[in-house]
Amino acid sequence: MIPSSPLARELRRRCDDVLERHERGDLVGALEAATQLAEDAAAADLAEPVVRESLFTARFERALLLTELGELDAAAVAYEQAAETPSDLDDPDHRHELAMAGLNRGICLDAIGDHEGAIAAYDAMLARFRDADDPVTADQVVRVRVNRAAALLAVDRIGEALTAAETLIPTLDPADALEAEQLAMCVRLRAAALCASARQAEAVAALEEVDRCTAEDPAARTQVIAAHRDRAQVLLELDRPQDALTTLDEVLARFGGEQDEGVLLLLDEVRDLRRELAEH
Repeated sequence: MIPSSPLARELRRRCDDVLERHERGDLVGALEAATQLAEDAAAADLAEPVVRESLFTARFERALLLTELGELDAAAVAYEQAAETPSDLDDPDHRHELAMAGLNRGICLDAIGDHEGAIAAYDAMLARFRDADDPVTADQVVRVRVNRAAALLAVDRIGEALTAAETLIPTLDPADALEAEQLAMCVRLRAAALCASARQAEAVAALEEVDRCTAEDPAARTQVIAAHRDRAQVLLELDRPQDALTTLDEVLARFGGEQDEGVLLLLDEVRDLRRELAEH
């Protein structure tokens, strides 16, 4: 292995400084340091692996910090720059880092309402990494495909969203903790697209598929519970209030021993909906 140059070692030291500032909550100071580090690393010899890694770290940290500071427009641009950092795509670590940058860019664009921009970002990521076979990048590809389906629905490209969700559902393992969350999201997206096509009865049936999903992980539980809430709401649209109540009662009974704070908040929403139904 060729030894790193003094400049490369200094850039790596500065990366550690940015990470330490971020960890202790000095977001503004970390952002300033990351911005300067990215400029200096970009001007250095990118033939050195340590320099390239430092450049990616600086750009990605800058994007994360902008996200935490609520500057999502700038964060989306920063994630794009991180994703464009010269890297060895044969290295799984580099591959999944670039994929994560592309995924986060799309998430930021979705969050600010630029769903068409998000779709373009997801498409760019898929063009590079659709066939990645390492588990971490493959998981990010799944997340991109699910997010892309949601973005299609958000811009009323309903048929495309429905096709995207229906294509994904058979490929996801309901027994896998990570994939179960994405599967439940796909089930919900499929049902939403069916409702948008005035196919509520099909949506009710489609949402039953969420019961295949393991709910060991809080993120998966959240999506499973949300799917049952969605089902109750569609049943109400079909003038089936008693079935809606039964659906809500079943999910409350199933998850009555919940401890996770985020899931508990969603269960409170389910209880509020049940209360409203019972009063009418």
